[in-house]
This record gives sequence, structure tokens and C-alpha cells, in this order.
Amino acid sequence: MVADPVDADLAVLRLRTPYEERPGLFESFFHSGSLAFPEGELKEILRLLDSTPTLVCVHLERPAVLPEIAAKAAALVADYGASDAALLDVAFGRARAEGRLPFELPRSMAAVAASRPDVPDDTEDPVFAYGHGVALQG
Repeated sequence: MVADPVDADLAVLRLRTPYEERPGLFESFFHSGSLAFPEGELKEILRLLDSTPTLVCVHLERPAVLPEIAAKAAALVADYGASDAALLDVAFGRARAEGRLPFELPRSMAAVAASRPDVPDDTEDPVFAYGHGVALQG
């Protein structure tokens, strides 16, 4: 452990898919709104990625717009509720990662807006296509 990430050999950053808070009891149960990280948060993330090799783990409860993060992360992992211990087991080779994306990860909110809302996997030039990932060979 170090006080300044610049001094670290490796950083592990866990992120949640962005969403916008909604008013009202019913709406507050559902994450919706922009899939892109807010500009200030993205700047902080990219500053870390520029200073330290970083394993980025994104909890994908829904798609996320993360092309800049994907380009700068030393490694990028999608999770759907994995514990810290499970993530570290994969990071340090004690367990093998496997899985495929259940949806595409769009390149931008403009691509999302231009896609057809009733057609899955319809954004232009996604960062990662539906089904991208790692499958174990048996």
C-alpha cells in the first residue's frame, strides 16, 4: 500500500456503471440516464490510468461508455457482482476469468442516441461487441 498512486506498482480500480439519480420512490430503484462517466469523474480516472498501471474492474449492471478507460487501462474486467476476493483471485492467477458480454459497450452517447431503441446491439462501432469476452476451452 502506498499513499500516492504514482508510487504503486499496480492499482486496482473498481467502478460502477454510470447512471443519473432519479426523483421519486419508484424511479429511484432503477438506474437510468447517461451511460457515460461524468466529465470530472472521467478526468480523475484517466489521471490515475496515466500515472499507474491499473486493473480496472467495471460492475456492468447495464452498458457503459468507456472507450478512453479501455484504451488506457492495463487490464479491463467486467463483473456482474464479483467480490473483491474473486477479482483478486483472477488478477493474481489463482482463478481463471471467463464470460462474455450480454450486451455491447457503445463508443459514445452519440452512438447510443443514433441507434434504434428497440433493436439490441445496434450502436455504430462499439468498443466491445455483444458476446466479446473470454471463454474457457475444455
